Amino acid sequence: MVEEYDIPIPPLPEQKRIVKVLDEVFEGVNKAKANAEKNLDNAKELFESYLQGVFGTTNGHESTRTKQEWETKKLEDILQKTETVNPTLCPDKEFLYIDVSSVDNQTFSVKNATLLKGKDAPSRARKLVKSGDVIFATVRPTLKRIAIIPKEYNGQVCSTGYFVLRGKELINNNLLFYFLQTNRFNEKMQKLQKGASYPAVTDSDVKEQIVTFPKSMSEQRAIVAKLDALSEQIKKLEAIYQQKLAGLEELKKSVLKKAFSGDL
Repeated sequence: MVEEYDIPIPPLPEQKRIVKVLDEVFEGVNKAKANAEKNLDNAKELFESYLQGVFGTTNGHESTRTKQEWETKKLEDILQKTETVNPTLCPDKEFLYIDVSSVDNQTFSVKNATLLKGKDAPSRARKLVKSGDVIFATVRPTLKRIAIIPKEYNGQVCSTGYFVLRGKELINNNLLFYFLQTNRFNEKMQKLQKGASYPAVTDSDVKEQIVTFPKSMSEQRAIVAKLDALSEQIKKLEAIYQQKLAGLEELKKSVLKKAFSGDL
């Protein structure tokens, strides 16, 4: 089929002119794409830098921290116990099931949860989640499948492939959500994961991780508000750059089409 395809072939001088134009256009497009991707990476690095500043042990905030103002704890010491359920005990009752693939690791949100009846519940559908809980996929942890449970999923069920974090009164759940996004935490998970084809960490591995946070709830809320605002700006920038990248790809296609239709 490829061999039978008709290709318009102009005279050799015209071919050389078209190739020269295409080379120039593609070079310009590739440079523009590289710049857009670099700007997007810089924006993400800015966010990560602020995260490290909040949760790092040596950072710009260090001078304002005192032993009385900040605490350093293992996660297990600041988390409530969460519940397990067995949906199969209510075979006709419907529930929303959040499996490992339900979390978008770009937006850090729950997407495409599955509506099931108890009798159809998979064996992994065992962890009860409440609104405000933070879930972290312990299966392939470096993919950073992290999300806060929104109100519409209150009382629903997630996979045992998640570790569910529900903070005690001394820590803001949203602060935990951002802590799980730090490079430092994820580097620890990478070192701890076991299994070649199906790498995973245990709930105990997560509980052992150290987090530093302000004792003041008002300060925690202020940090979360700043992280929320910065995260929103990053998302807007990402949308703009993705739109630019898509536009540049369309430009390449348009130029190629013109090149082989005699309109270039």
